[in-house]
Amino acid sequence: MYPWQKELIEKMTQYKGRGLVQITGRQAGKSHWTNVAIKRLMDDLNNRPIENLVLGQGTVYGARYHTVEPVGGNWREMEAWCYKTFGNAGDKLWGEPKAPEPAQRWYMNDRKFWFRDDRDRMVFILKWQ
Repeated sequence: MYPWQKELIEKMTQYKGRGLVQITGRQAGKSHWTNVAIKRLMDDLNNRPIENLVLGQGTVYGARYHTVEPVGGNWREMEAWCYKTFGNAGDKLWGEPKAPEPAQRWYMNDRKFWFRDDRDRMVFILKWQ
């Protein structure tokens, strides 16, 4: 064994295990690597291919809306495309202090896109299928 290795083992064992954790545990870049791991996980989740588009219907203020629930896919890209294609959405934070504005062209809520006109839903389906 080299002298530096003996010295390292002596330093690690002199505190009966406590010193090792303290020496290696502080300012070791854990938060950086945690942030990198979380970012990679979110990128992986958001960049899955679209596996399915689940169609449905619902009502907003009594008006019928046609829904699409993407399974997989990049939500942020779909959202940006909808804003560009259909204009501003109704308030997407349902259940918050402010209810959504009635009779909007489209909404986002509950991991679904809600379209007032079935033709808008069809355009969405053709784009993302």
